[in-house]
Amino acid sequence: MRFGAIATLAALALAGCGGSGSHDAGTAPPTGAGETTVPATAKAEGKLPPGATGPVDTAEEAAEGPAATEASPEAPANGPASTGELPSADAAAVGSVVRQYVTALDRHDAARVCALIAPGGVDLARLPRRAGGCRASVRASIGSRPADGGPAWRRTALVELKPEALAEGRARVTATVTHRFSDRRYVSVEDDVIYLERSGGRWLLAKPSATFYRAVGYANPPLDAFGPPPGW
Repeated sequence: MRFGAIATLAALALAGCGGSGSHDAGTAPPTGAGETTVPATAKAEGKLPPGATGPVDTAEEAAEGPAATEASPEAPANGPASTGELPSADAAAVGSVVRQYVTALDRHDAARVCALIAPGGVDLARLPRRAGGCRASVRASIGSRPADGGPAWRRTALVELKPEALAEGRARVTATVTHRFSDRRYVSVEDDVIYLERSGGRWLLAKPSATFYRAVGYANPPLDAFGPPPGW
């Protein structure tokens, strides 16, 4: 299975737009208007969103520069071997958690983002703005411009996902997502790799994925965002 992210650039007619917490494990927030609803077992095949085409003006693309055009690292991530498909109930639960996570980032819902990641899973030292604990720091960081002054992340939508079982109580999801950035008419398509674990009877992200780092101002997510947590 390929874990490397796909970097595909599409020219869209509309400019990117932005999204808008409590720390609990309650019901998922309602689906946002811009989110694509997909079954928990949908395969991530890197499809472009409806209406997306290749860049129609290469001169304009060159003038705008490479920032926000590459949505993937050069090297694939390595991780634990899959043990097969998840049982249907777990696949549905894992898919729901991933959809909630993407929606929460899209809505700048820091409390929900932190609630969906295992305690201690967010390294606050890696956030561009720190304001106390996870919720305050993530809230302050979402939408930050990259340190080099490149375009800021504005929103992410889920296109497809594929969950798979790892060791007992662990799972990996390859999720195809689209990112919009400020000052760009393009949408970047990326295969994110998300690791989850069962904790206290429910599934949580073991750590933030590349989409999280996009949202908090990383022009290029760290390579370890695509790999498993230490010790897996």
